[in-house]
Amino acid sequence: MERENPFKKLGYPPKEVPKELKGKVMEDIALLKFIMESASLFSANYTHALESFFKKRKKQKKDTNNH
Repeated sequence: MERENPFKKLGYPPKEVPKELKGKVMEDIALLKFIMESASLFSANYTHALESFFKKRKKQKKDTNNH
């Protein structure tokens, strides 16, 4: 009473994917990659900008208090 695993049949025999579907998937992946890179770049620069702003501000306060 052994049952067959239907997932083992997936992809056999290998079939070619339609070019339209393949193109759509590749466009979606490229868009997601762009969004991820943009978000990463923005967040990294945003953090750095805030960090440098507060460091400069602290330094300016120290300089004005010393004079």
